[in-house]
Amino acid sequence: MKIIPLDDTHEQERQAVLQRVDDLKKQNFCPTCYHNEHGGVYPDISAQTFYEDELTWCFLETYPRNPGHSIVLVKPHYDDISEMPPDIGAVVFAVIHQVIHALKTHFGAEKVYLCTICDGERNHLHFQLIPRLPDDALRGSRVFVKERGLPTEYADDVAVLRGLMQG
Repeated sequence: MKIIPLDDTHEQERQAVLQRVDDLKKQNFCPTCYHNEHGGVYPDISAQTFYEDELTWCFLETYPRNPGHSIVLVKPHYDDISEMPPDIGAVVFAVIHQVIHALKTHFGAEKVYLCTICDGERNHLHFQLIPRLPDDALRGSRVFVKERGLPTEYADDVAVLRGLMQG
């Protein structure tokens, strides 16, 4: 996977998504639940999806901070991790563990940072997994504020990750 800097067009697209998200939150809608029911909020990620089951949806981030930056979305709505029942959490974290292993195996990551951000009302629980590669200059929390980019040439990565998630 290669990540290139966002050009003006893609940055405008990203800002439009963020604006739609804010508008829905102001109307007391969860943007993720709204998108899953009606569409039209987030870009199509079918080509970026590498795993899905009844509780989770795993895909490469549309505007990643590092190669392999992935999202593990919890399908049932929980505003944050404190609302997720422990039995569901155990299943979700088993998937996260498997994704981390796949990211380390495929991208050669030294570590994979795990983050969940609950940014106000009507959030939808998801986990961001950001691989730290051996040549990364930024480490620790600085990776979470690294500039976002646009992934290219990721179809092979998705195929490999799908295989690793099945094995």
